[in-house]
Amino acid sequence: MRNAKRSCATLAGSLAIAATLSVTGLASSASASSSGSVTTINLWQCGPGPGAQSCMGAAYPGLVSRFEAKYPNIKVVTRYIPFANLDTVFDEAFAAGSGPDIADVNTSGDYGLFSSKGYLKNIASTIVGLPNVKPGDFYPNEWKEVVLPQGTFGIPIDTGTRALYWNKTLFKEAGLAPFGSTVTWAQVLNAAQKISALGHGVYGFQYAGGEKWSMLYNNIGPLVFQAGGEFINPSATKAYATSAAVEKAVKYWDQLSKYGPASDITEANQSVSEDAFAKGQSGMLYNGFWAIGTFLSVNPKVQFGITEMKDVSVDSNTGGWILSVPSFAPASKMKAIEDFYSYVFAPQNEIDLTGIMPAVKASTPLDKAIEGPEYQIFWNILKEHAQQPVPLTANMYQEGIDILNAVEATELGHSVPSEMSTLQSQLQGLL
Repeated sequence: MRNAKRSCATLAGSLAIAATLSVTGLASSASASSSGSVTTINLWQCGPGPGAQSCMGAAYPGLVSRFEAKYPNIKVVTRYIPFANLDTVFDEAFAAGSGPDIADVNTSGDYGLFSSKGYLKNIASTIVGLPNVKPGDFYPNEWKEVVLPQGTFGIPIDTGTRALYWNKTLFKEAGLAPFGSTVTWAQVLNAAQKISALGHGVYGFQYAGGEKWSMLYNNIGPLVFQAGGEFINPSATKAYATSAAVEKAVKYWDQLSKYGPASDITEANQSVSEDAFAKGQSGMLYNGFWAIGTFLSVNPKVQFGITEMKDVSVDSNTGGWILSVPSFAPASKMKAIEDFYSYVFAPQNEIDLTGIMPAVKASTPLDKAIEGPEYQIFWNILKEHAQQPVPLTANMYQEGIDILNAVEATELGHSVPSEMSTLQSQLQGLL
């Protein structure tokens, strides 16, 4: 997921738009109610500061200014919380029954967990269906992820698809033909072997394998989809860790991962592999479109191509953020909150709301900030088949940990069938 991490600040920094900041600072608790004729709504979001350092778009402050100009009786106060502290801050505030009126929730674990604890309001009969907030306005796979059996507890803000980057300089040095728009698993493995054979500290493939979300979104998750399988079905009722497709993907991953540094198995920081790729120290990595900004900031002269890996299919994962309303948000503020949702999800406004690819379909052709041939492959994946690696349920955290541990074990030489059998029991037990 999108997972905000370094990608959030990197992309926002590279796409920063000059905007007049009208909202900043710490928000008061949800108990802060209307003052006179003005209703204050407090929004907590990821990021150490406004604009370029926010996990929403760099133009978000300007969006709020325009909203307040249209709705002079509504004031939006934003609190920015560093990504590393976000889960803890939200969990503590929600458990105490006080905090924001609107929350920028991470899809990776938080959405299912917080909704299962009763922390988020079911907005299926209030916000869902408003102008610009109808299910058909969003990419289908993004919308279906927020609709849980218990209700709809948020609206998808954005998404982030992944693909394979390859270093043109190292490919030429290794005598490899450039990849096309798709590339088979065998071709990727062959390229990793030949680039690693160059020596001088160069690796064929590099990855961050020691963090659950990195493993799910950038590593094993895409391969399972490409093999035609899934770890867990969309309704979160059955696990398939022992299926032929999953075992095939894990065995292939074990082969490919051997062409990266041994430290990659436990590396949790994605920037390590991104920096190495930009510096010409690794031939390939799998990541989202935001990595382009990172590469160019590390080495403006880096030459790279982007392609989709293909086995049975070319499916990829996505992640992102969800705009939710905490369960304790007072009824007296709901009209103002509804006005905010309807305004910010209008196609052009959605571009300013998000720092990554928008979840609103009509926003895509308007997003000039992520425009150019190097980004087209990511738009294609989004429109065709982007999906979450596992359903956004309350068990997602533990599922991610169990999958990470199982794959790390097979990378270290443990039997794939044995580890997948153990994983199957763990996942099915959670379901």
